[in-house]
Amino acid sequence: MKRSLFLVLLLSVALCVSAADKPVVANPTQAVVFLSGAEMEHNAVLTLKKGTNEVRIEGLSPKVDRKSIQVSLSDGVVISQFEYSVDYLSADRKTVNTHLLEDSLEIYNARLTKVEASLQTNKQLYSLLETGVNHSMTVERVNVTSETIEKNLNYFSQRSTKLAAERASLEAEQKQIKEHISQIKKQLQQDGTKDARRSGVLALTLMSPKAGNANLKVNYFTQNAYWTPFYDINVVETNQPMSIVMKAQVAQTTGLDWKNIRLTLSTGTPSKSNAVPEFSTWFLRQQQVYAQRRTYGAANVSAKMAEPMLERAVADMMVEEEAGGTVENYITTKEQTLNVEYAIDLPYTILGNGKQQTVGLLTHKVDNVEYKYYAAPKLSGAVFLRASLPDYQKLALLDGSANITYAGTFYGQTFLNASTVTDDLRLTLGEDKQINVKREKASEMSKTKTVGSNKSATQAYRITVRNNKRKAVTVTIDEPYPVSTAKEIQVELTDKTSSWKKNDTERGILTYEVTLEPGESKDIIVGYTVKYPKDWNINL
Repeated sequence: MKRSLFLVLLLSVALCVSAADKPVVANPTQAVVFLSGAEMEHNAVLTLKKGTNEVRIEGLSPKVDRKSIQVSLSDGVVISQFEYSVDYLSADRKTVNTHLLEDSLEIYNARLTKVEASLQTNKQLYSLLETGVNHSMTVERVNVTSETIEKNLNYFSQRSTKLAAERASLEAEQKQIKEHISQIKKQLQQDGTKDARRSGVLALTLMSPKAGNANLKVNYFTQNAYWTPFYDINVVETNQPMSIVMKAQVAQTTGLDWKNIRLTLSTGTPSKSNAVPEFSTWFLRQQQVYAQRRTYGAANVSAKMAEPMLERAVADMMVEEEAGGTVENYITTKEQTLNVEYAIDLPYTILGNGKQQTVGLLTHKVDNVEYKYYAAPKLSGAVFLRASLPDYQKLALLDGSANITYAGTFYGQTFLNASTVTDDLRLTLGEDKQINVKREKASEMSKTKTVGSNKSATQAYRITVRNNKRKAVTVTIDEPYPVSTAKEIQVELTDKTSSWKKNDTERGILTYEVTLEPGESKDIIVGYTVKYPKDWNINL
């Protein structure tokens, strides 16, 4: 009886110790995702005894900026010390789907090994069969009769046919198994579960004034998350408001799956160094200057010097995944001193596999949009529709790619450069096939002649623009001319050059605005004369 009572007491003590030492999993509940990095919040409920408690908290990210960790508890519980570490020996926290995939991979690998062993045996049998038949037909040739040869050949034919059929079946099975293995590996890689998940761990020493439950909150910063803005720009017609739908691509590789968390997106980017830059004294000293004559031979002058750079009308296109509608009714926008935050009052699940997930944000209706057609015939034979947005600062936009939809048709993509310092925001919406532009050399106005020690070259180009739309349009056209970089080179526009709206003499660009009625065509002439020493070679 005493022995039984002792065993019961011993078992009770063991269970109490086990329960006290059992780690507590603090699940992520909130995430503030920056353009680079994220601030995480984990919550848990601790059952404490009065006095000193040793608590192990698991479920944190293994990729943490340790200096950013903050721990707080309710009900007057005091944290006497805590230590963060990564548990590399923790149990593998894989999902059920991952276990199923890995079990399938193991089964298919075993089948592949068996099939490849059978294939090897098949090849060896075929080799032995061939060697045996040859041997029986070549040893003691005097005793080999035609009947023996026929018998051996029939045997070889039957056995080799059977082995070949078996080999073909094994090779087909081998191919099928390898395809299954490849698909499983791709799925594992896509799910981000190829490597075992590790856990960030907090070891806490707590002083509790009473026995009972206390709420634990852990905050920290991790670099392994980000969000990228992108847009859907919808234009119904040029006389109607433009719709700009702001969205976000969110991804994270923190080593955790964020399940049903509250998500906030911030336009800020936490900096590792917050020191204000300071100037050092700028000392001037005499330096030896070596004079060097600049030559303008064709081999020494690049095309960039002879032809000024024009602003390209087409931005680089970035392919983005189309997404569904927005969750604007559940978003609270908060403008702070250094950033803007979009708090989403909906549960989100974002897996830690690095795959981007689309999150809808805000929709802006822009009324005062100015639409213009633009062409740079020397760079492209297309005419583009561009939109100009005044007072775009009120929209709080960020740089990002944008999908363009015009009258319900997808027209491609552009880049929204919200960090511009101009008064308006310009967007290239796409090419209009109903307006045509053509640039060709006007040979009758182009010539080269030598006068004394100088050479004079005249170049002229004819630009024809035609409106095939059913309404009048105005097209802005930019055309370059060369700019001199030496006093020996003189550049003048010819009197045949059409009157322009603007002449950027520093860049060498003439800007025209041409208004065309339906079906109307107009020509623009741009000509220039370049005078330079006749023994010089320049790129015209």
